[in-house]
This record gives sequence, C-alpha cells and structure tokens, in this order.
Amino acid sequence: MDAFTDPYVDEITVMAASQVGKTEGMFNMLGYVIDQDPGPTLVVLPRENDAKSVSYNRVLPMIHGSPVLRNRMPVNADDMTKLEYRFDRMILFFAGSNSPADLASRPIRYLFLDEIDKYPRFSGREADPIKLATERQKTFWNKKTVKVSTPTTRDGYIYREFEKSDQRRFFVPCPHCGGYQILVFGQIKWPEHERSAERIRNERLAWYECEHCKKRIDDYQKQQILAHGKWVPRDCEINEQGEIWGEGIKSKHRGFWINSLYSPWLNWSDIAAEFLKSKDFIELLMNFVNSWLAEVWEEKIEETTVDRVKAHACEYTEGIVPDDVVVLTAGVDVQKDHFYYVIRGWGYEEQSWLVRCGSLEYWDDLVEVLFKTEYRKFSGGETLPVYMTCVDSGFRTDEVYHFCRQWHDRAKAIKGQEELTDGRFYRASKIDINSRTGSIIKNGLVLWNLNVTQYKDKISRLVASKDPEKWHLFKDPSDDYLSQFTAEHKVLVRNRNTGKAKEVWQKKRSSVANHYLDAEVYAIAAADIIRALNLRRDERTVHKDIRQEHSRSSWIRKREGAWI
Repeated sequence: MDAFTDPYVDEITVMAASQVGKTEGMFNMLGYVIDQDPGPTLVVLPRENDAKSVSYNRVLPMIHGSPVLRNRMPVNADDMTKLEYRFDRMILFFAGSNSPADLASRPIRYLFLDEIDKYPRFSGREADPIKLATERQKTFWNKKTVKVSTPTTRDGYIYREFEKSDQRRFFVPCPHCGGYQILVFGQIKWPEHERSAERIRNERLAWYECEHCKKRIDDYQKQQILAHGKWVPRDCEINEQGEIWGEGIKSKHRGFWINSLYSPWLNWSDIAAEFLKSKDFIELLMNFVNSWLAEVWEEKIEETTVDRVKAHACEYTEGIVPDDVVVLTAGVDVQKDHFYYVIRGWGYEEQSWLVRCGSLEYWDDLVEVLFKTEYRKFSGGETLPVYMTCVDSGFRTDEVYHFCRQWHDRAKAIKGQEELTDGRFYRASKIDINSRTGSIIKNGLVLWNLNVTQYKDKISRLVASKDPEKWHLFKDPSDDYLSQFTAEHKVLVRNRNTGKAKEVWQKKRSSVANHYLDAEVYAIAAADIIRALNLRRDERTVHKDIRQEHSRSSWIRKREGAWI
C-alpha cells in the first residue's frame, strides 16, 4: 500500500506464494482508488469466468462491507453488471485475459493484473494480453499498474516482471541474535530420522533455524519476527539494528517477493509436512516449489558454481603461459561500447589454461592484446602469439566483419546458435563471394555458426574433470570473471502444452552478466576450428609447425581442414 500511494512509483509486481494475501492486498488498493483517488480502472483475471466470479464473490462483498465504499455505489441498478461498475466518480471494468477485445477497448488509469502466469502465452496470432492492457494507459501521466501472481517457470510473466523491478524481499530478525534474514525452506528443520508427514504436522515437530546463530525459532515467535520485518531492495543490505544501506537501484517499478513461510496461517510443521508429501512426485513437487516457496520450477541438469571454478586456480599469474601450453586462442564478446575477451592456452588431451581476460573499449586495444602481444612462457624466454580468435558478430556486425577481414588469417567472425543440424559444433558459410562465379573473394569473409549449447556442454565437462584436472585458471581470478563464467546453468524446460522436455543453458538470473562465459565459448571454438582442441602427444609435427613463426598461417590453414 505504501508503494501504491507513492507518486514516484508507477508499477508494482508481487511474486508470492498462494494464499498469503497477495490478491487481498490488490483489492485493498482497489478500495483506495474508489474512495481516495478515483480513475478509470481495469481488473484482469485469467479467464472471463474468473473475472465474473471475482467481481461478484469478492469485490462486491468488499464494497458492501465498507460504508465508505458503499456510498460510492451507483443508485441506478442499470449501472451495475458483473463486468462493469459505474461509481459516482469512476468506472471499474473486469475482463478475462483471453478476451483481446475487452483489453483493448477503453482508456484506463489503474490496471490490476491478477495471476498473470495463467494468462495465455503470446502466440503470434493473438496479442500479448499484458502488453495489450498496458497500452490502454498511455494517456495517463499518473497511471499505476499492479501485477500479481504465483510463479511457474523462468519464462513465466511474473518472474520476468519481477526481474525488471527493484526486487524487494522481506527480512525478519532472529529473536535471539537480532540478525536479519530471508525466510527460506532450507532452514526449516525436523527430527533427523522422522519421515512421517502426518506426525510432523500433528505433533508440530518442525522448527526454524536461524542462519546466523543456529538457534531454534519456534512457531510462537513467528508473529514477533514478522512484526519487525523490513522490505529490502536488491543490492542493499540490512544490519542488526534494522538499518538498510547500500546503493540499490533507482526504479519506479517496485517488486515484492514472499513465500509461504511468512504466512501467519501456517506453522513450520505445515510446510515441512507438505514437502515430505510432495518430494517423491514431480507434479506435487512442482506445485510445492511454485505455490509454497514462490520460486520458479527448474529441473537443473548441470550447474557450475563459483567455488567449484575457483578451485581450478593455479600458481601462475595472469599474462604468463604455463609450460604445457602448445597454442593460444581467444574469444571476444562484443558489446555496444566495449569488448570482453579471454585468451586460453591449449595443451595435450583437452587441457587448457586461462592466460588473460578483461574488457576493452577500442578495436586498437583489441589488436594490441590479441595480435601485437606475444605471451611469455613460465620457464625460459619462449613466447607464443594468439593463433586464432573468434569474434562475436551479434553486435556491431559491420565493424566485426571489417575487423575480421583485416585480420583474416587470425580472426573469424562467429554467430552463436542454440543448435545446428546434425549435431555439428560449427558450420562455415560464405559471405564475401563473387556473385558471378560463386567463388570466395580473396581475403573475403566466412561466417562461422557455432553450436553454443554443445560448447557449453563441453566446457562444463572439462570443468568437472578431476583425474586429471583439465580446466585451469591463473592465480586469483577476479570476482567479475568468476560470476560471469558461472552465470548460467543447464535446465530441463518443458513445453506447457505437450510436456515435452528440452535441455537448455540459461542465465540463473536474467540480470546477471555472462560475457566471460560467452568469450570462453568462442575461445574453445577457435581451438576446435584449428584442430587444437584435442592435441595428442604423438603429433610431433605440431611442435615444429607452431613454433615457427613463418609457418604459423599455413599451419592454421592445414589444421582447419576442408570446412567449406
């Protein structure tokens, strides 16, 4: 309610568990509009029948139960229908998200969208119902939009909207140590050997364990800690005195997340019992994750963590090439006004070492790092150049093409795709060709399409290798590199209609950057293209070829094979 009455805020998103009062809060906002700040209002439910039911069974009783709101009711009965209320100072509409005509037919100031993850998906034939409804607010400078829902999957409406907001979560203090924390299911405990859901529920055997002091928080203390809770935006922190500090993001879009652990109508044992009843059945577990924990459902297949990757750091420093490296490749992720790059050295049997990484602003800086610098080996004075670089062409495409034409023997323009036909890792296609003969123009451009899913799978496998370890980093890699490299995980995404599952790599959070991961993908692709990804010790000619600077380009061409 504070956010709704704040003139700075024009959008509110509530991602919450079921039966925690999220819809009731929305109706309170509606009551405020009717009494205090009237304007044309639209309430959207998943289906028209839902809209009629909510109008008749929830909103109308609320109005009749409040003398103030009741006085705003129209005198003429003709001004009242299940989908339209004509008050003395405003009009209130109800509509189903499955009715595009109702969503697009009238200008509105206030828009309330309930259970938006149950709205029909954009199909290309019917307009996105949320977009269609918000378009009706264009003429109002003081508009307000409220979106409310239990989450479903990462690509659901509510999760995407919450990610755009300032992402506020409710921190509560421990009654013992005063440490503030978010209530999470992992801190609910019950007797170790107890597996009976009914016994846990009936005998109230569960408790909450403080994440700071590890002391027990019982059900009777729940109301106390909730009364002293505070909403904390993303990128802010809260101390033991309840003081919120940090930059945070300045946004007109307020987002709130809350799960069933905060519900005053549930105790810890109710939640523990529900989990035990659900954990062995995927449909029930999905419902528990969505409706109780207010989290998106993901079937994780592979995940790389910061600690897991950091453990691969070795004693060599950035810019130094370990002695076992035979060839260097690089990957460049192109952004609007800068570049992220990695340089990786490859040895025998898929072993590799991160040699250098960073961000640059100018093409000349990139040339200096990739093509005008040779990197000294750890022992002795031998140096190695970067033999091949893959450059992302998704942004600033013409500039990338021009760069790769200039450095055609050492740089390749690439385009990442989720998959390629026949399960191939890469495919080359001619861009600069003679229109008359169809032949490649000398020093012309070939675009390399990469199967980024397969390369990410390969990187994940190499990171997980233990005997021996194959993926190495220099000493003390930056937090920025580590967080970006581990920004994605592989999940199983199911089609809502068919139930068919597909494995995809996606960001753990939509707001997190993954540029270094992309650059690593391009670096491993560069090694693959020049056939240096899996060098064998018996390939003695490789030693000779790659150590002779004059034969560098011919070695690359020789090892690329017949790729066009």
